[in-house]
Amino acid sequence: MGPQKVLIAAVALLTVLCAQGLYADDIRIVNANVVTMDDENPTADTLLIGGNRIVSVGADAADGADQAESTDGGITVIDARGAIVIPGLIDQHLHWNRSAITWGYALHRGENAFTLQDLEAAIRARTAEVPEGEWIALFGRHNHLQFLEDPDDPLSGRYPTRQELDEWAPDHAVLFSQRFTPTPVGAGPEDFNRATFTGPGQMNSSAINFFNGLSPAVPPVAEIPADGSLSNDLNQQVYEWTRANNTLEEQTRSTLDLVRWSHGIGLVGVGDAGGSGFRQTQDFMPLLELARRGQLTVRNRYQIRPAGAPGVDGQSGVAALRNLLSAAPLAATMECAGPEEIPGEGFHLSRVGGPYFRNMGLGEFLAAPTADSIEEAVIFLLRRPDWSFHQHAEAGQIAQVIEGIRRAVSRDDPCRIGSLADRHASLEHLNDATAADLANLAGLGVGAGIQAVRFLFPGWQYSGPPYRAAVDTPNLNFGFGADGMFAGPGNPWTILQFMVTGENYRGEDILTADSLGRGPQQITLMEGLRGFTRGAAWFTREEHERGQLKAGFLADLVILNRNPFEADTRQIRETRAVLTIVDGEIVYSDGSL
Repeated sequence: MGPQKVLIAAVALLTVLCAQGLYADDIRIVNANVVTMDDENPTADTLLIGGNRIVSVGADAADGADQAESTDGGITVIDARGAIVIPGLIDQHLHWNRSAITWGYALHRGENAFTLQDLEAAIRARTAEVPEGEWIALFGRHNHLQFLEDPDDPLSGRYPTRQELDEWAPDHAVLFSQRFTPTPVGAGPEDFNRATFTGPGQMNSSAINFFNGLSPAVPPVAEIPADGSLSNDLNQQVYEWTRANNTLEEQTRSTLDLVRWSHGIGLVGVGDAGGSGFRQTQDFMPLLELARRGQLTVRNRYQIRPAGAPGVDGQSGVAALRNLLSAAPLAATMECAGPEEIPGEGFHLSRVGGPYFRNMGLGEFLAAPTADSIEEAVIFLLRRPDWSFHQHAEAGQIAQVIEGIRRAVSRDDPCRIGSLADRHASLEHLNDATAADLANLAGLGVGAGIQAVRFLFPGWQYSGPPYRAAVDTPNLNFGFGADGMFAGPGNPWTILQFMVTGENYRGEDILTADSLGRGPQQITLMEGLRGFTRGAAWFTREEHERGQLKAGFLADLVILNRNPFEADTRQIRETRAVLTIVDGEIVYSDGSL
């Protein structure tokens, strides 16, 4: 379609929009290769947005344009030039908030660098964007062994030296901080799922001089060695210092920076699991500030983690839930079965928030992963209207957690409100889940959230992730995530490449020869995208309006810079957005359209 015809179509379309109560600032995308994730209408070439919703997909609203009456108005017509258009990506389990508030200017490109040469290019590019004298940092999102000195030697990975960092970033302080280290104690499944949330680190001279010049450092930081290398313990001290001394203003700036980076890769929503070291609710303040300004345009669905009362040791499960939730509404008039109810007021409303910042339930630990603890906690939770939960479960924990849930829903409790299936609860990680485990989850109406820590840290879990097993389980609600941004990257395209190829950061295939005998666990790119779109939306109970390009759904979508379905599978992670729309607004454009 030529420019004149596009203009004529736009004029005609405006007449149609006005009849529908739409406005002249709405958007029509033409000449597109739309992948809708809608089973009834899987592909299209045209998409119409009115306000913050999708009006039509594939229907040519400009039919009869030659006969349309002229009007002084117009709409934004975007010629996609044959590019792929997909729903905005949703990571159903990402520690996004925790990474958003880390120290300095994040080296986002660094997580996708797998050679020292690529890392040098990423650092030099970032120095051109960051004011001189400021910090460039990468907290988590990497394994220090991923930066290969020799691209042909998968064992040549290392951090850059102090001297190399000084050369690449002479006018900035540079800090690398690995935030996750697997620590399995043996070779069997029961010996895995152990880790510490720290690791090695590296600084350049400016960063060394800064920390060694603190007098005193509060919290304390030991002397940084001359070569800038950080042991696990010293790295942890540095991290704790940055957490204590990072201002709200700086955290707000870095959160906005992460919003912009997310848009550039097409990530428009996250199920945020909080995480170790995340302070509730203090660390939500930067997001609340951006929401107040109208600048938070990544849809953040956060989990609340039950915690013990201040000064009280050892509280977990129901004891911790009582600190958070009000007494059950029916407890005063009925004899509840199971854990005792104690009168009290707490934060009793689930899913509180707005379009960009909203609660999605409790997580990532409802209770200890034993059948008895989970049974008691689920009975307790089902007495409160609407609350969902998302429970960590690995290895031998999986069967225990499923058994606890099964017992809870089988219990006759007159105080229960609604059903478990309505809550969209889930088990998370599930690397060692068997086919029977996944079938049991489907039967209970519990979702399977599957993440990819083993991409960067293959020694974290014994096997998996069980992508193929999940996709092939009838009636199972599955969604995918990275479990970044400490233990994994934040870029969904990196994880999608892992799902398709089975290759970890070293290029080693760890999904074909499954140690539990489940068969190869690779899936197709389309199956992976389903878990990052409509599948992920189920976990936040928004599958009725997110994750598909469908009339009436929220207008969250991405136009891609390449066709990832036709690209070399080892280059899927190079996919980027050329244009991202969230809530009907263009929030990112690389200027190419």
